[in-house]
Amino acid sequence: MIDTSRASRTLGNPTLRKVAVGALGMMLSLLAGWVAVSQSGAEMPGPASAPQGRADDRGSIGFDEILSAISGSSGASGRIDKLPALPQTKDQVAPPLEKAVKTAQRPELLDPSRPEMTPRSAQQHPVGGPASAAAGEQTNSIGMKLIRINAGSFVMGSSSEDTRVIQSEWSVDASLLRPEQPAHAVRITEPFLMGKYGVTVGQFRTFVQETGYRTVAEKQGWGWVYDDGEQHWVKKQRASWRNPGYDVWDDHPVTLVCHQDADAFCAWLSKRENRQYRLPTEAQWEYAARGGKNGTRFPWGDDYPDGKKLNMADRRSHVPWADRTMDDAHERAAPVGTYQPNGFWLYDMVGNMWALCADFYDGAAYEADKAGVTTDPSGPKSGAKRSVRGGNWAFGPGIARIAFRFGIEPDLCVDLAGFRVVASLPEAGQKQQVAGDNPFSKEGLTATLDRIKNLAAQGRRLEAAHEVAKLPATGSGAQGSAAVPRPFVPEVLDAVSDVARDKTLPSFTNSLGMKMVRIPAGSFIMGSSEADIGWAIGTLAQGQPLALENEYPCHKVRITKPFCLGATAVTVGQFRRFVEETAHVTDAEADNGGQVFDEKEGRFEQKAGTSWKNPGWTISDEQPVAMVSYDDARAFVEWLAAKEKLPYKLPTEAQWEYACRGGIPAAQFPWGDQLPDGRRANYADQSTGFEWRDRTADDGYKHVAPVGIYEPNGYGLYDMAGNVLEWVRDCYGEDYYRHAPEADPQGPGHGENRVMKGGDWGTGAVSLRCAFRGWAAPDLANNTFGFRVCIEPDPEPRAFSFSEDFLTRKWVPAPDHQAIAQAVAKEKERAEKARRREAVRTAPKEPPVTYELVKGVLVLEFTPKSDARKAGMQKGDVIVEYNGKRELDGPLFLALTADTKRTRDRPLIVFVRDGYEHSVRTNPGFLGITITDTTVRGPFKKPDSGKEREPVEVQPKRSRHLDWT
Repeated sequence: MIDTSRASRTLGNPTLRKVAVGALGMMLSLLAGWVAVSQSGAEMPGPASAPQGRADDRGSIGFDEILSAISGSSGASGRIDKLPALPQTKDQVAPPLEKAVKTAQRPELLDPSRPEMTPRSAQQHPVGGPASAAAGEQTNSIGMKLIRINAGSFVMGSSSEDTRVIQSEWSVDASLLRPEQPAHAVRITEPFLMGKYGVTVGQFRTFVQETGYRTVAEKQGWGWVYDDGEQHWVKKQRASWRNPGYDVWDDHPVTLVCHQDADAFCAWLSKRENRQYRLPTEAQWEYAARGGKNGTRFPWGDDYPDGKKLNMADRRSHVPWADRTMDDAHERAAPVGTYQPNGFWLYDMVGNMWALCADFYDGAAYEADKAGVTTDPSGPKSGAKRSVRGGNWAFGPGIARIAFRFGIEPDLCVDLAGFRVVASLPEAGQKQQVAGDNPFSKEGLTATLDRIKNLAAQGRRLEAAHEVAKLPATGSGAQGSAAVPRPFVPEVLDAVSDVARDKTLPSFTNSLGMKMVRIPAGSFIMGSSEADIGWAIGTLAQGQPLALENEYPCHKVRITKPFCLGATAVTVGQFRRFVEETAHVTDAEADNGGQVFDEKEGRFEQKAGTSWKNPGWTISDEQPVAMVSYDDARAFVEWLAAKEKLPYKLPTEAQWEYACRGGIPAAQFPWGDQLPDGRRANYADQSTGFEWRDRTADDGYKHVAPVGIYEPNGYGLYDMAGNVLEWVRDCYGEDYYRHAPEADPQGPGHGENRVMKGGDWGTGAVSLRCAFRGWAAPDLANNTFGFRVCIEPDPEPRAFSFSEDFLTRKWVPAPDHQAIAQAVAKEKERAEKARRREAVRTAPKEPPVTYELVKGVLVLEFTPKSDARKAGMQKGDVIVEYNGKRELDGPLFLALTADTKRTRDRPLIVFVRDGYEHSVRTNPGFLGITITDTTVRGPFKKPDSGKEREPVEVQPKRSRHLDWT
C-alpha cells in the first residue's frame, strides 16, 4: 500500500486520493525511466518484458527501481524480485509524491560529468553539517577552496512579468527593479574556478601580513558602519576590516573593503599562485549563484527564505525594518559556510555580504543585450560605480534575489560588502561548445520540473500551466534527449502543479518557544445550519444547558490574507514569563479569586485564593494557562508585541474558526465528523463530576492536559477543541451572523461581552464543534478560560526597505511597525505603573493617620472692597483660626472682628484650601465677606515656608503680586 498521507490532504475523496497519487507516482516513474533508458540508447521496455532490477552502465536507474522507490513495496507486487540498493538519503522516508519527484532528480539520472547540474534537493545537506567534497574542488596555498564551474547558458535578469509579480509582493520603487530588466540569454563559454566561500578575515590577514597593504578605510581613518541608535549608517572613526563594529574571527567574511582593496588582493594572489585571480563578472556571479536552476529568485528556488538558507535582517538584527518572523542565528555577519550551499556547492551566494563584482555598473546595461544570446558579457568599459550582487545581513530577501543589481562607488567602504574570487583554468581560452536548451534533456526536464514545482508551491498555478504549454510536441531526438510523446509530460507536470503544496507561508518559533503556524488565505462556511444545531442538541448536548441559536445562520466567509496562529494555547510557562517581566496582576488575583465550578450548586462561583497560579489543580509549565480574563489576554499580547517587535493580537472569531477547521470544509470538529472519543480532545469525560460528562470516554485528564498531546488538525494546530475555552478578539453579538460581512469579519463594533471558542475540559462534546460560540465579560476569570495568540500581517505588500540613499536615509515606520511602536509604548507605560506599584508595596509603612473635624466658617461671597479678597483669599476657603482663636462659628467670628476694630490690632487669619493650611494678616475689623458655619477634616498639610501675606494697602507697589503662603 502506498502511503498518501501528505498528498491526501490536497484532494477530496479518500479513495480517489489514493488512486490519484498512485497514478501520479507511476506517471513520474515512467517519465524518469524513459529519460534514463533514452540516455542509454536502449528501447523503452514495456511493463511485462522489462528486465527486472537492471541498471545500465552509466548509472541510470530502470523503471522497476524507480517504481519501487515510489511505492516502497520492494517486490510486493510479485514482479520485482531483486533491486539494486539506492543511496540511503532522507528521501527514503518522504511521502510518495516527494519520492516520485526527487527520484526523477537523483544524481544517478544525471551526467556525473556535469557537477553544476547536480541538484541540491537530492543531498539534503544539513545546515553547518559536513558535506562531501564537490566535484572539481581545489584548495590553493592559502587554504581557499575553489569550485570548478563548467561552461553553460542561462537566462540573466528578470522579465517584465517577474518584476510585476515582485512589485505586487513587495512595496518597492520600480526604479530599483529596472536595472535587472529585460531578461536575456547569456552563454558562459569558458569554465572557471570560483571561491566556495567569500574571502575570509584570515585569508585577507595573510595578504596584509605579506604585503603590508593598508585598505582604503585604514588610510582615510573611517568606514560606514550601521549605528543602532541613529538607525542608519554613520562614518565610524577607525572602522576597518580589523574592526567592523563587532567581534570577527578568521572564518568571518572580510568586510569594510572596497573594489580597490579587492583588486589588490587578487593581484597579490595571482602572483603568489601563478594563476590569474580576479573578481567575477556579473554574468559569472549570476550563473554560479543560480547553481543550475534557471529562472528562480533564489539559489534554492522561489520560496521565501527561512533561517537555514541565508543571513538577512531577522529578529536578531537591530535594523527597524527586519523580518521578525525570521531567525538566522546571527545579529550581523555570520561565519562563511553557515547556511546551505547552492547546487554548485557555493556558500553564501545570497545574504551575509554583498559580493563585489568586476563590472562597472550601468542600470541600462541589459537593454543592449536583449536581442539574441550574449556571450561572456563583462559589463560597460567605464563608469562611476561598480556592481555588487547578492544581498547582505542588513536587508531583507528583496535585494538577496539572484537577479537584483546595485552599484556603489569603487572606494566605498561599508560593513555590508565583501568579495569572492574567480580563477582561470589551464584550458581557459578554449571555448566549449554549449548545447542549446532542450526541455526533454535530462537537465532540461529536471529544470522544467523544478520550475513547475516552485510556481505551484507559490500558488502561481496559472504560470505553471503556461510553462507546461511551452513544451514542444516531442523530444528533439538529439543525444541526451528523451523521446517522450507530448501528452505524457504535460499530464505529469500538470498533476505535480495540482498537488504541490503552497510553501510560501513557513512557520516559525519565537523567543518564548511559541510555535507560530502560518495559515493561508481562503474561504469557508462559518456557523451552523438549523439541521446542524438540531443534531448537536439532540446528539451531543446530553443535558448540558446551552443555547446554540447564536451559531445561525451558516454563511460564507473569506479570509483574504494569511496569518499566523499559535500552534498551542499560551502555556503556564509562557504566561509566567510575562508576569515576571511586567509584574502584571490578573483580574482573578485583583478580585481575590476567580470562578470555579461548584458541582453541588451546579454553577460557577467565585473561590477565594484561586488564580492562574492556583486554578484548582497543580500546574506545570506545559499546561495551558487557565483562569485568565480577556483583559489579561490582551495585556499579554501587547507585552509580546513589544517584546518580539511583531504585531501580536488575539485572533478574530472568523480567523479562529477558519483555522480550527484545518482545511476540512463543513466539518463538525477539527478532525472531521467523527464523534469525540477521548483520544482527540480533552473534555468532560468519565473522570469528571459534571452531569453532561461522556461516561464512555477517558481522555486521560480530569482537568487540563499538557498542550500538544492530542493529534493536531490539518494545519498543525493542537487543542482547537477542548482543554481550555479560548478568548478571541470580537465583541459578542447574538445575531451578528445575520449581517456579518463576507470578507474578514471583525465582529460588532462594541459589546459588553467577548466571544470564546473551542470548548474546554469541563464541557461536553457539543462545545468541541468548530462552530460553537461562547461569551463572557472581559474581566471574568474562569478556570476553564485560556487563549492563543495570532499575528495578522499588514495587508500591504512586504516593505522592500532599501533605497539608493540607504546609507543615510531616515527610516519611516510602516503601518505594522507603527502598531508595534504603540505596543512598545504601552508596555513601557505598564512597566512604569508596575514599578510604581511595587515601590508603594515595598515602601516603609507610615503610622496610621488619625483624622479630626475642625469647626470653622466657609467664605461664600466678597463685598466689592473686601479686605479678605485683597489679602488673597478665595470663595470656598474655610477660616479655622482668627487671631489665635479656633473652633469658630459665625457669632464668634463676628465678635472677634469687632474686637480687632476696637483695638486696631492687625489679626492673623488661618484658613484651609484644598487640604493645605495658609495664614495671612489683614486689616482690623470686618473683612467684607459672607460666611456660614462648617466643619473640615484635619490634619492639614503645610505649604512651603514664606512670609505672611500683608494687606494690599500697606505693601509697596512693587510687591503687588500674590505671594501669600
